[in-house]
Amino acid sequence: MTTTIYWFSGTGNSLKIARDLAEKLGDVELIPIAKIWQQQSITSNTEKVGFIHPLYFWGLPDIVYNFIDKINLDKSNYIFTLITCGSAGTGSAMHQTRKLLKKKSKKLSVGFFVPMPDNYIPQFKIIPEEKQKKLFEAAKIKVEEIAKIINGNESKVEKEILAPVGKIISKKFRKCVHENDKKFNVDENCNSCGVCEKVCPVNNIIMVEDKPQWQHNCQRCLACIHLCPQKAIQWKEKTAHKDRYQHPDITAKDIINQK
Repeated sequence: MTTTIYWFSGTGNSLKIARDLAEKLGDVELIPIAKIWQQQSITSNTEKVGFIHPLYFWGLPDIVYNFIDKINLDKSNYIFTLITCGSAGTGSAMHQTRKLLKKKSKKLSVGFFVPMPDNYIPQFKIIPEEKQKKLFEAAKIKVEEIAKIINGNESKVEKEILAPVGKIISKKFRKCVHENDKKFNVDENCNSCGVCEKVCPVNNIIMVEDKPQWQHNCQRCLACIHLCPQKAIQWKEKTAHKDRYQHPDITAKDIINQK
C-alpha cells in the first residue's frame, strides 16, 4: 500500500470523492476518520497521505481538526487534501491544515476544493437535481485532474477565498458546535426507527423512550436530519418544508459503516 486516504462524510459527498480519487490513484487504503479518531495513538505508515472531508463554516470540521492534530505523519512525505464545499467562499480550511502540519514539520503538497451540493439546510435550500448533476460531472473531471497531479508527485495548492474571514467564523463554529445540537427536534412523523442513532458518525444520538436524544458531542454533519426516512428531524423551525440531501451513489449503510 502506497497511499492512505482518511475521510469524513455526513451525507456522502466527501466519501464519493474519496472513492473516485482512490480508483484513479490505485493501491489506496480508504480509512474513515470516525472509526479511529478516538484511538490513543494514530500513525500513518504510507509515503502518501490524503485527507478528504467537507468544509464546515469555512474551516475544518472539529473531528477532522483534532484528527490531523493527533496523527503521526513521520513516515509520510507527500500529503494532500480535497475539501468538498458548497459555497463560493472557501475560507480557512487549507490554512488550518497547513498550520497543523507545520507543527509536525510537514507541508501540504496538494490541496483542492471540490464544489458539491450544499447540505446545510438550516440556512440554505437543496439545489435542484439538474444542478446537482452538473456539479457531479464537474467534480469527476476535477478529481481526474487531481489524480494526475498526485500520481506525478507534483505540488499544487489551490488558493483560498476569504481565508481571513474564514479563520474567525471557523473558530466560533468549533467553539460551540458540540452544544448546538440543542437546536435539533423531532416532530410527529418520527416512528422510532433509530436510523438517526445509527448514522451519527460520533455516536452523539441515543434513543430514549423511542425518541432520539442528542448528547452534545455533535459535529453538525447533519447526517441525522438528511438520512431520517420520515424527515422527522428538524433544526429549530427552519427545515420542516425543505428537501433533504444524500449523494445518490452513497447509501445510509455507507455512512453507518464509517464508525
